[in-house]
Amino acid sequence: MLAGYGNTYRHAVYLFVRVTDDEGGRRWVGELVPQVTDAVPRSRSRRPDRTLNVSFTCEGLRALALPEPMLSTFPQEFRQGMAARAALLGDVGRSAPARWQPGIGPGEPHALVTLYGREVEDLRLAWRAQRARIGRPGSGLELVFEQPASLLGHPAAGDGREHFGFADGFAQPTIKGNAGPYSKRGGGTPVRLGRWRDVAPGEFVLGYRGEDGTVAQRPEEPFRRSGTFTVVRKLYQDVAAFTNFLRRGAKGNPAREEWLAARIVGRWRDGTPLERSPDGPDARLVADAGKLNDFRYGGDAEGLRCPLGAHIRRANPRDAFGWQGRLVKRHRIIRRGMPYGPRPEDPARPDGRDRGLVFVCHQASIERQFELIQGQWLNDGDAFWLGRDSDLVAGGGSRSGMTIADRPPVFLPPPPQLVVTRGGGYFFTPGLGALRAIAAGSWL
Repeated sequence: MLAGYGNTYRHAVYLFVRVTDDEGGRRWVGELVPQVTDAVPRSRSRRPDRTLNVSFTCEGLRALALPEPMLSTFPQEFRQGMAARAALLGDVGRSAPARWQPGIGPGEPHALVTLYGREVEDLRLAWRAQRARIGRPGSGLELVFEQPASLLGHPAAGDGREHFGFADGFAQPTIKGNAGPYSKRGGGTPVRLGRWRDVAPGEFVLGYRGEDGTVAQRPEEPFRRSGTFTVVRKLYQDVAAFTNFLRRGAKGNPAREEWLAARIVGRWRDGTPLERSPDGPDARLVADAGKLNDFRYGGDAEGLRCPLGAHIRRANPRDAFGWQGRLVKRHRIIRRGMPYGPRPEDPARPDGRDRGLVFVCHQASIERQFELIQGQWLNDGDAFWLGRDSDLVAGGGSRSGMTIADRPPVFLPPPPQLVVTRGGGYFFTPGLGALRAIAAGSWL
């Protein structure tokens, strides 16, 4: 969780499992324990060829026979589940839970096995092994949904692209005590003299001190230490709708099309942040990964360099609210998602293929971190003095346009829905000690 390794793991499979027999489910958890990736080595030469982790919904923990008094110590939003929080998240209309795909709909998945791998063939071997184990007669398990995913290359340059064509995976928080080759400027809280302070580990991993200096007291043991709450969302991306929306706004001017795309997202497609290079992509910045994330918004209060409503500015406001970013430091998430589906042959032509992003994020509090970002920063514009305007690409609920501060200002009309939620859930990813306790049924 703490070391994503950039583009080392190019492929992933997400296996959603239902537990039909608690005893069989606990046996399965016990068999998974030796396979779980615990502390991933920091040395490039020692990285494993693939990783495996397992997570559970509240219904999944209940299916494994955890007693209700123990479940009641988990936070309310986790116990309710993602579908019950749909109105807050903007999962309405085409994104409503009633329209989610079978197997990842409300209350359906109990557990999630996440496999990441360097090579697709190596990953397929692990995938087949997990399928065979889950499908074993009398296993007490049922595979209800599976989603393969892979990083997208790009015809022009680089890897790590998502389906709208932007380089992705920037702005990951740097975590105190996790320094080394993965510590980057711009990942923590901005402080004076251009410096940054790493985020306390308790914002992401239970059992450690958070930014307020305290250790979370929920849930109770054996789940209080080394676990994290994981949000998983399958997000369909309508590439043709996005492409044609840009082309209409640009009136056939390709350079203007790229200008609009950058203002909507907050970066040029190669990852160059507008805040550092508002007039165009900068290959020198892209080549220096330490600078791609080292910027602030405090000197751009009107949004003339990076619009107030740009996606990356809303998702991670940095110091945009003042107070050197102190109002933001408890609302960070670690993102570990991956694109799924093929790149379209013609991005302007609908082809009916399923493609998008398996969004995955980790945090100590779903309510304070993911839900606040999605519900208050992406879906609502109040925090950014934008009224009811939502994020053009990731905002749910009511459709709205976007005002781009320029001379004169540019007004974009409401686009068609560009991203649609297809399913997912709120999961708890236990530490190894908790997994062993589940396998042993220590509460029985």
